[in-house]
Amino acid sequence: MKIRPASLTLASAIALASAGLSPVALAELRDVPVTGAAVTTELTGTVEVVNLDKRMLTIRTPEGEFVVLHVPDEVTRLDEVKIGNTLNVSKTEAVLIDLQKGSDAGTVGMTKEREVARDPGAKPAGAIVDTLTLYGKIEAVDREAATVTVRGPNRTLVFTVEDQALLDSVAPGDGVVATYITAIDGFVTFE
Repeated sequence: MKIRPASLTLASAIALASAGLSPVALAELRDVPVTGAAVTTELTGTVEVVNLDKRMLTIRTPEGEFVVLHVPDEVTRLDEVKIGNTLNVSKTEAVLIDLQKGSDAGTVGMTKEREVARDPGAKPAGAIVDTLTLYGKIEAVDREAATVTVRGPNRTLVFTVEDQALLDSVAPGDGVVATYITAIDGFVTFE
């Protein structure tokens, strides 16, 4: 299994942060991307077991390791995967933290989305992208302790800020948006 870090560009960070907001809300908000990161893992192996009832595949990697994969219901061509096929899966996990200022900043809530893209080609292939966005409100900023208190949809948390210069740009009432993205992309090669 290979792991490779990926970077988020400023343009994609702003696009992710502004997805789903109305034009009026966008005009009133000023997004300031604070941080973002992504990690990609890749898994390739030979299909050893196909269990259609439990929606599970067992593959053997080139290193001889056996890996059991739970296949989501959105995968509609599982019955076409056969023992001996090669499965290639890539999983990217990304997080983006944004600070929002403006009259509509500081809402508290959560949204979830799932997008499925199927490749209509001869082999089973496609992608599933899950996005979880948490919206919080800054309740307090303690410059002496270098902490920020954020009220989220389920609880209030206190975060320590390593770069104290960031504390100059936040104030109670500002909004914090944390976007978590998991993208799984895979395809089967027939042997």
